[in-house]
Amino acid sequence: MLILALDSSTSAVTVAVARASESGREVLAEVSVPSSGASEALLPAAHAALALAGVDLGEVERILVGVGPGTFTGIRIALAAARALALATGAALSKNTTLAALAAPASVSMEEPDVLAVLDAKRRQVFAQRFAGGQVPEEILCVAPEELPAPDKSLRERTLLVGDGVVRYRATLSGLGRIPPDASPLHRVTAMGHVLSADLSPVSAWEVVPLYVREPDAEVRRDLNPWSRG
Repeated sequence: MLILALDSSTSAVTVAVARASESGREVLAEVSVPSSGASEALLPAAHAALALAGVDLGEVERILVGVGPGTFTGIRIALAAARALALATGAALSKNTTLAALAAPASVSMEEPDVLAVLDAKRRQVFAQRFAGGQVPEEILCVAPEELPAPDKSLRERTLLVGDGVVRYRATLSGLGRIPPDASPLHRVTAMGHVLSADLSPVSAWEVVPLYVREPDAEVRRDLNPWSRG
């Protein structure tokens, strides 16, 4: 099965082409670009990834999209693109969370994976979720960095923290586990991470909805604006 995976939930647009079979999943090509305008960058990145993989869009059988959490606009752009591509090609849709994609590369590189994925949620908060190999992930938190639960010594020693939230709040979070250098690729959300971690079961377009976790910034600003009240 040929997969086109895409995500624009963070400051980077990332797209991968992969093949899934009974023997596993193989990433054929990946394109990730820093972007302040996902609407302009996402589809060109998808076409570039397809070209690198040497396949046509019409061959894609599954569109895998990251549903968040992350930036309000970026999530919506990726979901709209995924639905449009699925409609145009007849490919089925699958979805995955941004935090699962972030944790996946670190998880596969560890013998006893225990990963705390942390994304910068702005407003001095982070989105965070713990992943332990073979277990159901813990709930997604949206809290101030200092409010993340402190693990016991045994868990702290085997926990790897990844994500741009870790980079931004390194001093605050350093007591929760090991942190790779700031430039490590493990801190980036990638389409490859989606390929590695996603449940590829098909879902309907109606099920591909944003996972905001927290109320979007635009809604908060509207609530604070006295002129927006009836």
